[in-house]
Amino acid sequence: MANAQAKQIPFSFLVSLLHEIANLPAHNTSLRVNKQSSVNRSPAHILRLWVEALKKNYSPLPRDTTTHVLRLLFPEEDSHRKYDLQEARLSQLLPECLDTSTFPPISTTRLKQWSKQQNSGCLGQEILALQSSDAEPSIGPNSLQGINVLLDELASTSAFSDKTLHVAHSLSPQRSKHAILRSLFESLPALDAAYLTQIILKDLRPILYAPPVASTSRALLEYNTNSKSVLTKEQFMKIWDPSGSMLKMYRARANMTEAALCFEAGGAILHPRPRWGVPVEIPKSAKGRSPLHALNVLRLSNAIWAETKYDGERAQIHVRFSGQGDPQITIFSKSKRDSTMDRIAVHPIIMEALAGYSMGDIILDAEMVAYSDERHRIEEFWHIRSLIARTAEGARAGGYRRGEIKHDSYTQDSCPSLHSNASSTASTLHLALVFFDVLQVGAASMLNAPYYMRRSLLESIITPVPGRSMLAERAVIVDGQEQEPEGQKRLREIWAKRITECEEGLVLKASDSTYGDWKLPWVKLKKDYVPGYGDTIDLVVVAAAWEKDRARELRLSPSTLTTFYIAVLSNSEQMNIDPGCKPHFVAYFTASYGLTREQLEEFNFWIRADAVDGPKPPIDELCYTYAMLQTLPRPSVFVRKPILVELCGAGFTKALQSKYYELRFPRITKTFRPSERSYMECITLRGLQTIAFEAVGREAHDAAKYKDLDDWGKGLWGKLGNDTAEKQRRELKRQRSIVYWEEKLESIDRVRSGKRRKVDLEMSP
Repeated sequence: MANAQAKQIPFSFLVSLLHEIANLPAHNTSLRVNKQSSVNRSPAHILRLWVEALKKNYSPLPRDTTTHVLRLLFPEEDSHRKYDLQEARLSQLLPECLDTSTFPPISTTRLKQWSKQQNSGCLGQEILALQSSDAEPSIGPNSLQGINVLLDELASTSAFSDKTLHVAHSLSPQRSKHAILRSLFESLPALDAAYLTQIILKDLRPILYAPPVASTSRALLEYNTNSKSVLTKEQFMKIWDPSGSMLKMYRARANMTEAALCFEAGGAILHPRPRWGVPVEIPKSAKGRSPLHALNVLRLSNAIWAETKYDGERAQIHVRFSGQGDPQITIFSKSKRDSTMDRIAVHPIIMEALAGYSMGDIILDAEMVAYSDERHRIEEFWHIRSLIARTAEGARAGGYRRGEIKHDSYTQDSCPSLHSNASSTASTLHLALVFFDVLQVGAASMLNAPYYMRRSLLESIITPVPGRSMLAERAVIVDGQEQEPEGQKRLREIWAKRITECEEGLVLKASDSTYGDWKLPWVKLKKDYVPGYGDTIDLVVVAAAWEKDRARELRLSPSTLTTFYIAVLSNSEQMNIDPGCKPHFVAYFTASYGLTREQLEEFNFWIRADAVDGPKPPIDELCYTYAMLQTLPRPSVFVRKPILVELCGAGFTKALQSKYYELRFPRITKTFRPSERSYMECITLRGLQTIAFEAVGREAHDAAKYKDLDDWGKGLWGKLGNDTAEKQRRELKRQRSIVYWEEKLESIDRVRSGKRRKVDLEMSP
């Protein structure tokens, strides 16, 4: 018993690894880096030395050590445990939980006024800064096992945690979050408390890979995201298990516990296969920059197919046929979250689609979409949110309905008929599924089967039901007989049709590729992947803020503005009538991407030079009035004069509870000085909505039919002719659009073929 107790690994020992990684210096981009020295001082090298010390001091390792280390090192991957705790709430609970011998009570009260805008932007760093000046480094009393047991208990208080945690703690009296946090943090040294805080927040980035300097200019111009290497879970698995069995298992079962159990079983499973109820790792896809570029990525294959990419939510569907009672269904989202009860509305659709299937457990890949019975087509992505809210059961039921959002009363020219976020077709909308792959059938894994075999099997399994379950539409691009120019031409034709039909894009798949094949990856083709061919509009920036996720990607302190509040002019008609009227802008979405580090540094300088601090500036300090969507986080600064910017996006969508269309995945591509272009040159709210309706394939008379544009739309476009003439007009417009996009894509290929450079690959989830 004493020996077993001695083998327990202190949590402080894991913290020593984290702290060593955090202490690695960031490399200045202006200095030459010694590659050998860089390798010897990398997170992977430090991990390797730490693993050697672990085995030397604590061998044989206690049971479940692999699981415990993985979950704590990569808390963001720990999909089983949710804590319902973010910085704002945790900073209120912690002052009464920290050890008073390490943290003076006077100092801990400062945590309750913690603000990411005024301090380091990392709650763990703030806790570390509060320790007594005479506190000495020490080893805490908690073991890895003890910390994980308490974190399991903390997670059991969240309705969003895995159901196994709720079952495990259902027989004992449930303690409050505050009581569990006291058990976690009592007697904990400052360093341990700092890292544990970030583990609970599920984000170790701000303490492991902190901004190298506080200065905005230096951080952006002298460093970049490669200035400090990041430890990945793949590196960990290779170092922890050089045999590779752990990594192979993770690719088949994307669950850290499953991978850890495989390792602790001695790698007995030589050929890992998927298992019902455990998500399969979703492979990354290459971004196709043009038809020629996409085909070059798959040049080693003799046969290539193009599948339509549907605008929906990924659904990995696991169905177990036990022989007794109803089949069991589990659905995982793209993030590996168990969304079975969120998507309970598609359970009957799954069973309809599998009506003729009888070969045992099955795992399928599908896209969940919104379908309109009235329009007989798949509808825009944003409809999915309200459909889930209406049909979900469990913790997320109704989670998308949280009060009415009101805009400012100033709005003069706000297109009242555009304000509704619902439509009269809501009763005809429902969730549907588009199946595109099969990963397991019975006991047989299909992960190593070629695409042509998986697709053929899928077609034999799925029974399509119009408007409910469908197979992804596809077309052959290269069949082994065609020459390269013929394949390019066919791909341009098909892609041009998908753009015209407002589909999200295409996915190219080599006929002989396996699932997750790194030599022959899937290649996504989307209009906005082609430089300069996304939807582009001119709007204005009226405010800005430091946003933690984007800032942590770029490794920037809260002194840097990373996120910009995009606004559109809404009272142009009123200004034409009354020249003395101030312009009124409606800000209802933000943009955090697009600018290079150099451009972001310059833009920060512009904004700071003309900024008014605070989330609610005095209106007389601004040359405009504004309204802001209440679901947006509060900005930290406003600009006295709006700044005109060019934005590019991947089509248009509507955000939760927003009344207006906005760019999807917006990126700022240009910023304009006032001397170059006036902010009054931005598009109007009415103009933006008109462009959006055209881009999503809904002309004005369609919108009137569905109560989105009402009389305004009819007046803008005029009365309709007879149905035959209207169909002819639409078909002519469609054909012209296809020809237009074919010519554009051919032009892109001509430019690219002239360069003949090495195939450059950027992978996306």
